[in-house]
Amino acid sequence: MGDNGSVNPTFRGRFAFGAFILVFGLISVWAALTLSTEGYYLLKDGTQPSCNINPFFSCGNVMQSDEARAFFGVPNYFWGLIGWGVVSATGAGVLAGATYARWYWRAFAVGMFVAWFFLMWLFFAAVYDIGFLCLYCMITWTTQSIMLWIVLPWLLREKLLFDSEKLSRIGAAILPFSWLLAVVNIAGIGLAIIAQFPLLVPMLLSGY
Repeated sequence: MGDNGSVNPTFRGRFAFGAFILVFGLISVWAALTLSTEGYYLLKDGTQPSCNINPFFSCGNVMQSDEARAFFGVPNYFWGLIGWGVVSATGAGVLAGATYARWYWRAFAVGMFVAWFFLMWLFFAAVYDIGFLCLYCMITWTTQSIMLWIVLPWLLREKLLFDSEKLSRIGAAILPFSWLLAVVNIAGIGLAIIAQFPLLVPMLLSGY
């Protein structure tokens, strides 16, 4: 159908791509599910989350912040369950041999970027405004950063987003080095945390 008709259903690295987004999607779902479960019990009877570890790692304080309900008052982890559920289902579908129209891959790519942007905003909010870190949130900051920088050039290389040789060549040129983008992204998060919480590393090294 129109532009969607030229999508390649047997693109290179199909199995690896499906496995990659399935695994990282499920890790993210697990983190969101853990947060939603512990958030429920925190509200229900005051049970403290398992990641209330020390004065710096306090999921409970993050959960109760305004930023934790940034959209329509819905806790962020519920959006995560939906979004990463879609990512996991897409990966499983690719492994099972499903094919998707180009509009779907475009929506998928936009969703990946929006999720990453939102999580980076939450990272800044947690570090610079809330003043506490959430271990499970940090897991999703990491998984989403890895997925974004690897998935986008992969989709470009295989012409799943656009039927363009030029963009395919750009994706092919970036993909072998896309892990560096993820490393830079994650390293930036880590350095910002260390700079903002200078006592965190000594505390962790001392076993607290």
